[in-house]
Amino acid sequence: MNEPSLKDLMVPVEDYASVSLEASIIEGIFALKEAQQRAFRKDPEKHRDRAVLVKGPKGEIVGKLSMWSIIGCLEPSYGRAKGGAASSKAASRVGSARIKIDEIMESSHLWRSRLSTLADDTALLRVKDLLHEPRPKELIDENSSLQTAIHKLVAGHFMSLLVTREGRIVGILRLVDVFEAVCRMIRREDTQATLPAGNSSAE
Repeated sequence: MNEPSLKDLMVPVEDYASVSLEASIIEGIFALKEAQQRAFRKDPEKHRDRAVLVKGPKGEIVGKLSMWSIIGCLEPSYGRAKGGAASSKAASRVGSARIKIDEIMESSHLWRSRLSTLADDTALLRVKDLLHEPRPKELIDENSSLQTAIHKLVAGHFMSLLVTREGRIVGILRLVDVFEAVCRMIRREDTQATLPAGNSSAE
């Protein structure tokens, strides 16, 4: 059975939510929310974006900012824990904002009061403060096999991979789309297995 190509499964960059490298985190949140609402209006059954692609100064895609990254940056220990998502460089840039957030969290352990100050807390944070350069394991060439993509998604516990063409990011391959492709393959295989001998398709 021929497996689907990554070119067919990926979402092209022009069809995915994006935001500038210099944008604020709030702008990133709104860009993702707007993309989800737009997708819902077009097709209520369509899967929503779970990240925003980040554009560099020349309009090139330089990485992605996930929901986890956006929400995680509000955690007091963000950037300080060993192996955290933020690099030391990014952590230093958000230091002043982190101090303010830590003070709020230390003065009240209730998320209810914390949530009321989210806009102020994120005002100093920008997309570039949270973004890290995509690692090789987060990238996959558009001509790679579906099996390779599945291995990368599973091994890295990723919700998506950035698809490249000649070193340039041209799309995003989401776990949900890979899962559905695998389900379709299994369904076809099961259908073929139950057909009477000599038949190549279901009636």
